[in-house]
Amino acid sequence: MKIVKVTNKIALVTVIGLMYWVFIFICSTVFGFKVFRENMTEMFLLSILGIFAILSGSIILNIMYNLTAIAEGRKNEEKSRNNRFNPLVIFSGSLVLIFVFLYAGDIATTKKKEKYLVSSAAALVKEQNEAVLRLTNYSFSREFLENASQDIKILSKVEEKYPSITLIVEDEIQGKNYLLGFGGYIYLSDDKEPKKANYILSTSSEERDYLYSVFSGATSKHKFSSNDGRYEMYYPITTKFGTVVLHLSQHSRYGKIGS
Repeated sequence: MKIVKVTNKIALVTVIGLMYWVFIFICSTVFGFKVFRENMTEMFLLSILGIFAILSGSIILNIMYNLTAIAEGRKNEEKSRNNRFNPLVIFSGSLVLIFVFLYAGDIATTKKKEKYLVSSAAALVKEQNEAVLRLTNYSFSREFLENASQDIKILSKVEEKYPSITLIVEDEIQGKNYLLGFGGYIYLSDDKEPKKANYILSTSSEERDYLYSVFSGATSKHKFSSNDGRYEMYYPITTKFGTVVLHLSQHSRYGKIGS
């Protein structure tokens, strides 16, 4: 009967562990929580194999020793009924705490990521000062577009944290101001002059309000956002030639908490 109790306890613990695992996985998937670093995340994902192995072993032992019968009888059954409420409350409360932990961890990861990416952007601008000066000396011409394409390619290759970089400027088309965006790959036809309308940047109203406030001089602060592991930042740069904004983006499957 000792084996009965041990295997039943093991099965109960593994089932509860599996329920926690599924709850954490669902929360992380649905809400896009990024909490732990790569190694800890992979360990968490692999732990499901261990849980299933332990659970399978306990079930096999129960089958081998014919442990399907009630070991403790009616007395313990009545006792379990009387105590059923408390474990349920504790389990429900623990799920709430886990969700709060995941939510807080995701916020902490976002804050760390923002600080980390801002410092990386500042270091990149300082290191690639000549390229940055060329980018801020904006004029819509074939020569500028060709040079900008090369400079943006260099910036995105030098800084591994920013595989995607877009240069944003403000320009006028038919008497109205628009935001233009240039990436590392700019197609220029040999027999046609480039047209500004082809480079108009698609943005949300909130993003446009922020960008126009940068170009008007109302603000010089960066704008950071995150969504389901995608981190984006608008990073204004002002030199003696003028003001431009670098749109820096990165996608990460993991968080910043852990080792």
